[in-house]
Amino acid sequence: MGFFTDEERIKKLDLLRLIYLLAFLLSFGITEFGRKIYRPYIYSQNINDFGLADSIGNLGGILVQIFFGMTLFNPSRKQGLRLILLFIVGYIVYEILQPILPRGVFDWMDIYGTLLGGGFGTLIFLGLHWLRNRLPAK
Repeated sequence: MGFFTDEERIKKLDLLRLIYLLAFLLSFGITEFGRKIYRPYIYSQNINDFGLADSIGNLGGILVQIFFGMTLFNPSRKQGLRLILLFIVGYIVYEILQPILPRGVFDWMDIYGTLLGGGFGTLIFLGLHWLRNRLPAK
């Protein structure tokens, strides 16, 4: 068994993979809505949303990344958790490196958004696997 996937799983089209695709598309749409509509509205109205508008890119982006990765790799539960951890750590390392990158700005809210979105994505992933194991086998 591979670390993130294996040859058999990566070629398999099943219901769980289709659900990952739908979750990817939904999270992408919600993230873009947040960036293009929600964030400008919050800023223009001076509403305190506890930093959600500031971190929507990371909070939603990590969900997009998680479910895009699940769609591509179609991992087992253990492989998927490894992949999720890789994405979360990657986003956090990228955020920490922001001060040395061109035009980069470090923001703690982005790390919080990554952790919150990553935790939410992990719960959804685990919930989907829990449900799959409760369905009758074909």
